[in-house]
Amino acid sequence: MARAYKKTYLGGAMRNLAVMMDCGVRKYGYPIEEFYEKFLASDVSRQFATGNPRYVAGLSGAELADMVVEASDGIISPLNDGTYSVGPEYWAGWVLAYYQWLSCRSFSFLQRKGLGIKEVLAMYYPLHEADLSRFADAAETIVNNH
Repeated sequence: MARAYKKTYLGGAMRNLAVMMDCGVRKYGYPIEEFYEKFLASDVSRQFATGNPRYVAGLSGAELADMVVEASDGIISPLNDGTYSVGPEYWAGWVLAYYQWLSCRSFSFLQRKGLGIKEVLAMYYPLHEADLSRFADAAETIVNNH
């Protein structure tokens, strides 16, 4: 199966999606489910999933969040300077980027198959310190059983 981009870009892509998710919540104040819906509706999710280098490695996670907000609301009005933390929202973006790359499926497809942001966040406490392969196995089970 051909991946959208090389593994050498994966770590940076994961970090960017993680920061984007965290910024959606902390910088812009959206509930995570609302921000994720905005992400899915935006071109950012499609460009990221297809491995567009600008989205995977060229822009920062904060810039991706800005693009998602601008595409949905038309106005960028942050609540704060956009500093991020490594919490559940960050982790959700991190593991979703990994699983999307690994599975070669779009974020929208994963959502339709039952792997939405709510389901990912529900796995935070049992899996946030586990190897990524454990999340990938759990995600694959959800997607295949939906």
